[in-house]
Amino acid sequence: MSQTSTAKRPLTTLQKSTKKKVTVRLKNEVEYKGKMDNVDSYMNLIMTDAEELHDGKIIANYGKVIVRGNNVLFIKLESEL
Repeated sequence: MSQTSTAKRPLTTLQKSTKKKVTVRLKNEVEYKGKMDNVDSYMNLIMTDAEELHDGKIIANYGKVIVRGNNVLFIKLESEL
């Protein structure tokens, strides 16, 4: 049984998931929830209707957020929540 036949490339999966809701956790433990508008090859994200969460509580609402890819710990797609 080959792993390569079922393996998905994370960046390809992300690029196919633009315009969907995501949760992004940064290395400093801050989380953002919102719609992922765009993602590039460095995993820099542009999010709209973003909410900033700390310990699961919404602490701020933003119209648009740009997240630098090297600060990202993980990205959860809405379909996986």
